[in-house]
Amino acid sequence: MKGFASIKSIKNLEISFPLESGIYAITGENGSGKSTLIACASTIFYQMKMYDYFGRPKNGLIQFTIGDATRGWEYKGRSWRQLPTSHKMVLNGFYEGSIIFGNRFKDTNFSVIRILDRLSESDIIPADDFVKSNLGMILHNDNAYFKSLFILKKDVAQKSGLTSDPYFFKTDEGVLVSQARMSTGENLLISILHSLKILYDKRALHHDARPYIVFLDEIELALHSSALRRLVLFLKDISESLGLTIFFSTHSIELLREIRPQNIYYLQHNVDDSISITNPCYPAYATRNLYSDDGYGNDLVILVEDDLAKMIVEKIMLEKHLLKNIRIKVLPTGGWTNTLTMAYDILSSNLLLKGTRLAIVLDRDVKDAVPNFMSTHKECKGLKIDYLPISSLEKYLRANLYTTVDSDFLSLLDTYLFQKRPLAEILRLYKKENKKEDNDGKILYGYLLNELRGMRRDRDDLVDIVVKYILEHEAGNIEALSTYLKGKIDS
Repeated sequence: MKGFASIKSIKNLEISFPLESGIYAITGENGSGKSTLIACASTIFYQMKMYDYFGRPKNGLIQFTIGDATRGWEYKGRSWRQLPTSHKMVLNGFYEGSIIFGNRFKDTNFSVIRILDRLSESDIIPADDFVKSNLGMILHNDNAYFKSLFILKKDVAQKSGLTSDPYFFKTDEGVLVSQARMSTGENLLISILHSLKILYDKRALHHDARPYIVFLDEIELALHSSALRRLVLFLKDISESLGLTIFFSTHSIELLREIRPQNIYYLQHNVDDSISITNPCYPAYATRNLYSDDGYGNDLVILVEDDLAKMIVEKIMLEKHLLKNIRIKVLPTGGWTNTLTMAYDILSSNLLLKGTRLAIVLDRDVKDAVPNFMSTHKECKGLKIDYLPISSLEKYLRANLYTTVDSDFLSLLDTYLFQKRPLAEILRLYKKENKKEDNDGKILYGYLLNELRGMRRDRDDLVDIVVKYILEHEAGNIEALSTYLKGKIDS
């Protein structure tokens, strides 16, 4: 458990973070408190200069609790002071901060650059293979790309007055390029990999079994999307192999799509200066305010036959609380065979963004016909399908209002919708005027819709009541559909 008060954009916040190994993302809009949260959390093991990082906040407080152990800082009067501790907090890790704070540009100024420019090959030694190979793989998908990577000798660094050990890259022409003159992305990754190598030595070689937390702020700066993805895959592997808990703050949907929703924490700064935390959170939901009006993809795409099926699915998902912290798109496709062939085209052509799931929900009246279609269209054989709890809205209305009258259902519609003219009168008119076969119920549906429009109502009102009714009377089918959709969301 971590608690923060009066720290920059964080007025008051309590949050529980896991210590299980894995990678976790902290996301949210600019000013929501991501970087502040990362910096505050890193004080659990990182002895930073509190004034430099957090200034002079009135009644500022940073406090942690792990089991019986506590640790924290408070700003009282004119200075920061560490709070008394109870029990020893056995925890370690490292913090890679933003551009202003952290390690990536700690020694970067003109005087240091001039010192580094005067150094020669006699002052450097080959960098560790861990740093060289992973730097090349993440940035260029080539673990040999930085084979000529070197690091400054420790004694030379000390004599030069440097507080860290800068790296150098030797070009094919034999020119030494210091870390200070490398790109922002190279600088960032070298800093992270160097810290991870130190941690690896402690963890693997010296059998250090303490919990280790890694905090990384703004890791997407100056990195291409493909490099970002390779970085996240690398962090996944290293967290599992070394048992690390890795947190990073990000705006990048490319990164978020590689993270389980259960491991994404979305911060929202509210109008009263409070901060809401959403967890679990799905990637497209977390980034919905960062892109265009249409967003940047969806977490789940559901293909249905028509617009009415779309409305039924959306209302069922709302009633069953399946729309929380997720961005979902329900697409009508025009007929069940079109739905299946479109699903195949989408999956075979990789048209969905990574991390987006696809679900197929057909009207229940075609359930018996689907196996035969699958047998003659082998490409669709692997598609996973579920069905609406009713045949179709039109068929359900005709079956329960006309073919065999469900008096409870008729009374419900009559009471809440058809108050201008009784529903029984509309049904008698339909029977009198309609001489055509209406097996699909579309003609009756037209009669009902025309009546609703005359009362300034629409099909939404009708679907609302139908869904509420089938939730009570088709519980088994509703539960099967909900389970199918929840499985797609959680997969």
